[in-house]
Amino acid sequence: MSKSDAAKMARTLRSPEAAARGAHAIRSHGPKLRLAVHDYVRELENAAGDLRLVFEKAHELRGFAETAGLRATGRIAGGLCRYFDEMENLRAQPDKAVIALHVSALARAARAKDEAGRMSDAVVKELAALVAHKLAEIKAAP
Repeated sequence: MSKSDAAKMARTLRSPEAAARGAHAIRSHGPKLRLAVHDYVRELENAAGDLRLVFEKAHELRGFAETAGLRATGRIAGGLCRYFDEMENLRAQPDKAVIALHVSALARAARAKDEAGRMSDAVVKELAALVAHKLAEIKAAP
């Protein structure tokens, strides 16, 4: 593809018309997307003992859930991914209780009927505070 063709394609993809068509497609397929998110959540819940699989499923959910209109679910999954990344950077073993709380919150948020039921901001902030506390403990350890 030539540079001019690539530039033309980029302009087309950024156009208001393309954005409107994309938003319409997401709205019209929202219920199917949410069902797919529920499948990912079930897989995540079933992966409880396999940290690698938990990370993979959380990573998939991070972007996909928000696309499906489940913003809180995506934000919680993003927090869990950041926790795994930080623990890897610190060469520390992730706390299974922290992971279990994230998975439980993810499941609840994905299955809630409305945004109020997801308690998104409060849950995301509390989980972030828990992760920050756990990371501070690890960094302070001799």
